[in-house]
Amino acid sequence: MNNLHEGHRERVRQEFLQHGFDQNTPPHKVLELLLFYCVQRADTNPIAHELIKKYGSVAAVLDAPVEELAAFKGLSERSAVLLKLIMPIAQRYIYDKREQKPTFNGLESIGRYILGSFLGETREKVAVMCLDAKGSMLDFAFLGEGSIDSVGLSNRELVKRALQLNATAVVLCHNHPNGIALPSDNDITLTTQAADALRSVGIQLIDHVIVADTDFVSMAQSEQYGYIFVPS
Repeated sequence: MNNLHEGHRERVRQEFLQHGFDQNTPPHKVLELLLFYCVQRADTNPIAHELIKKYGSVAAVLDAPVEELAAFKGLSERSAVLLKLIMPIAQRYIYDKREQKPTFNGLESIGRYILGSFLGETREKVAVMCLDAKGSMLDFAFLGEGSIDSVGLSNRELVKRALQLNATAVVLCHNHPNGIALPSDNDITLTTQAADALRSVGIQLIDHVIVADTDFVSMAQSEQYGYIFVPS
């Protein structure tokens, strides 16, 4: 039986090395391969199927509490810790890539970058991106947890930060975990005030990006809110 498992594992590994994973890869196959490296001498295919049956997706499995995963039939604390390592490693990958200071060619590319930066975040956070005249990122920083009005980011501090970095453009961003990527009335008011404050010192607020899970909304690209970002 062990030989059968070993032969199957090798076939799955080789398939991954040759073709990788994409959005069409069955979710149980992703988990099955991952579990090869912490579940010894057992068929991880049925375990992977049961995990997907219980949680519904790979993302939900990775978000599950470690204690719950460790108690799952066929898994152990070691297996659960491996699964819980995936998102912190992915977030570190995004952070390291972010430190390479990319250059953007438009609001859509900025939005995609910000979407990746909020990958796996289950708590509401606020961040600010500062750009130079060439569209290169000078800095991207999370400023705190909570709604955009509860993190204590004043317009004075926002202007000071942008001036210290010699930025010519700023992007506000925050997320709505388990919600929809649409601005609230409060978001609109605070965005307008931030745009006015930055404009007064010659810096443009070019967008406010709102993230919800795998979706984002660019307020600047919206017909309803685009007027906020028009240079004076």
